[in-house]
Amino acid sequence: MILMKSIFQYLSKNKTAYLFIIPSIAAIALLIFYPMIKTVVMSFTYWYIAIPKSRSPFHPFVGLENYRDVLAMSHFQKTIIVTLVYTGVCVGGRMLVGLGTALLLNKKFVGRGIVRGIMIIPWAIPTIVACIIFTLALDPVYGIVNSILQELNFVETNIPFLSKPNWALLSVIVVGIWKYFPFVTLMLLAALQGIPQSLYEVASIDGASAWKKFISITWPLLRPVWAIVMLLQIVWTVKEFELIYLITQGGPDYATATIGIDIYLNAFRFFKMGAAAAEGMLLLFFSILFSIVYFKFLMKKGESMW
Repeated sequence: MILMKSIFQYLSKNKTAYLFIIPSIAAIALLIFYPMIKTVVMSFTYWYIAIPKSRSPFHPFVGLENYRDVLAMSHFQKTIIVTLVYTGVCVGGRMLVGLGTALLLNKKFVGRGIVRGIMIIPWAIPTIVACIIFTLALDPVYGIVNSILQELNFVETNIPFLSKPNWALLSVIVVGIWKYFPFVTLMLLAALQGIPQSLYEVASIDGASAWKKFISITWPLLRPVWAIVMLLQIVWTVKEFELIYLITQGGPDYATATIGIDIYLNAFRFFKMGAAAAEGMLLLFFSILFSIVYFKFLMKKGESMW
């Protein structure tokens, strides 16, 4: 009774703050928690969207059958490999390109502000616009990329960038790196600008080289931000959908079909909503598991995340 009275008094005293918070909580519950709970329920039921509701008003509980169907799919192993390759190469490329660009833009030179603005363009361009541009540029007959390569005598015949499995995967990886590396650059550049210049001045007095300054000063202070940005990139990239779908739709022969693409195909091409929900839950589970292991690894190394 005393506890309830204390809680009531606390809520009464801070009711204005809670009035401002309630709309946000309602929006989160509606847009995040409800779809998540609905997906969990769908993953354990038979949910075939092509059957009219009048014929099948209820969705029977099937337990782990949807999960077994997903794991038994003939292309599921290939989908996992493609997802790991796409995620690993894309994230690695974005982090390295972003680091190099951030280090460059942290230097003082004429027109630095203009270059910083240009650097953001790939990230600012809508994904569908970027995909259309690259689809036209990579066209084997009329694309500008093949024309440039032939003019420079790098190739003799047109390269089928989007119709051959290996070339298609490489193409979407390059587009993925180009599209999202500016975010990494911005985050790392902000961290670089927070490093006191006095540290570099002292190192210069001691005769330290540029590489020694990077190893001893820049990297240790940049590493916490690097760790967070890398985790975000991995979590975002592993569920990549729109960029790949707009360029290759997962083809050819599932060569660019990541798990995100396969979830879409199961749901809206084959109408297997239960299997798609189960595959989505598997992706969520492995993303959470990876995040926990990632944080454990960083804590074991004694690195501060903040």
